[in-house]
Amino acid sequence: MLEILSNLWAGAQYALTFSNILGALLGYGIGVVCGSIPGLMGVTGMAIILPFTFTMSPLFAIAAMMGCYKGGCYAGSITAALFNIPGTPEAAATVLDAYPMTLRGQQKRALELALWASVIGGTISNFLLIFTAPPLAQVALSVGPAETAALVLFSLTAVIGLLGTSRLAIWKGFISVILGLMLASVGLDPILSTRRYVFNITDLDSGIPFVVAVIAMLAFTEILEQVNKERLDVDKEGAKLDPMREVQPYGWRERLQDLRFCWKDLLRSSLLGSFFGALPGIGAAPAAFVCYGEARRAAKDKENFGKGDPRGIVAPESGNNAVAAASLIPLVTLGIPGSVAAAVLGGAFMVQGMIPGPMLMHDYPQVIYGLFVLFVVTDILGAFVVALPFVALVRKLFSLMNYNILFPLVIVFCGIGVYIEHFNVFSIRLLVILGGMSFVLEKLGFNVSAMVLAFILGPIFERETRTALVMSGGDFSIFLKSPVACTLLVLSVLLFFWSLWQKIKSERGENSSLLQERER
Repeated sequence: MLEILSNLWAGAQYALTFSNILGALLGYGIGVVCGSIPGLMGVTGMAIILPFTFTMSPLFAIAAMMGCYKGGCYAGSITAALFNIPGTPEAAATVLDAYPMTLRGQQKRALELALWASVIGGTISNFLLIFTAPPLAQVALSVGPAETAALVLFSLTAVIGLLGTSRLAIWKGFISVILGLMLASVGLDPILSTRRYVFNITDLDSGIPFVVAVIAMLAFTEILEQVNKERLDVDKEGAKLDPMREVQPYGWRERLQDLRFCWKDLLRSSLLGSFFGALPGIGAAPAAFVCYGEARRAAKDKENFGKGDPRGIVAPESGNNAVAAASLIPLVTLGIPGSVAAAVLGGAFMVQGMIPGPMLMHDYPQVIYGLFVLFVVTDILGAFVVALPFVALVRKLFSLMNYNILFPLVIVFCGIGVYIEHFNVFSIRLLVILGGMSFVLEKLGFNVSAMVLAFILGPIFERETRTALVMSGGDFSIFLKSPVACTLLVLSVLLFFWSLWQKIKSERGENSSLLQERER
């Protein structure tokens, strides 16, 4: 502990200069802008910054890139709250309660809840990174492919059960998950290299691009839905209804009340997000959904979730931001990136001649601990200096903007976002096809959010399941021999049928109440 504190003090003296703090804040600002545009994301901003880091000092360059990642993690919640369109995949869970809050005129509350949850989650994760990096990395290594596959299955089952509002909705959620897993399996088999569901289209051999699928199924679908609602509102009422113009006040008294109400969810989700960040390959989006599910499970008044409950905002936002710093734990201690962003950061380390792995903290303690100190400073200063003014500006601009201008602009940004990933026109075609399909499924009552989560988790689930089977020689008992995997599998089955039984009981109670009212 004394050695850590000594390195931390030396790192703080080395890192806390005007230029380094400015670099981190500039990166944070770029991340906020990229994250608030559906399809670009903070990781895209990091990729844009990377070539410019060749001539920068190591600390300035890596701090700017990490600031970009942290800014993007929060900024995805801006469009999620204002327009029901997550700017980043990890903000998909935030939509569920942030947008209903906006419809009540509480968009300022929704945006600030997301911001403060991001700051708290990120700060807790920063300190865990500083003091517990080696132990958490060992825990992450002890989780094998069987346990990871079971954890993914449990996450999918939890989403089906928690988001299903009726017995039919649960079964439709189950079908939605299957559809998402099928979309995730499009392309070449990762082991046998055989073509799956590509219909002789060579552009699909590499699978459906992650960014294209998320933007199409969430952003593009929501635009179609909003355009449809907008037309109906004009036809029915003769004037456009705009909840953005009716902003309810949100002062320090309300902020403190929300903090007292949500502090348990903030702490729980921050710790969960940190743990998921330390597990290589899981990522922020699954962590956000799991944190949302845990917040709903622990709540006594579950019926408020999905209707603008503040816990439904702070849980996923603190969780997905906690992943940011924790994803560096396996990178700096083992050389294994915990996320796509961590992989890009690993590239930045190597550009500077610093090879990620067990010797990184030993050979460059001043730089690494200085970077940790800048993480804490970036989360706090970035919120006040960059995020709050940006949110106020965006909220003002969007409140004055005509939807006839806004929706075409968002569609253009969606098209640009999917095109620049691979510079392929086929991505734009996929955007239209997947967006139209998701819009139809949404109209039919299927759970598109569950389908997106299944698509995100599908490759992880397949990879870990098949790795476990290769290790066991095709013996499925490997999932039962592991106590953790077996427990998670049993809990998955129990959770699904328990949720189904709860909805059956609820529907029976409602039917009996209706019969009694009719008899009266």
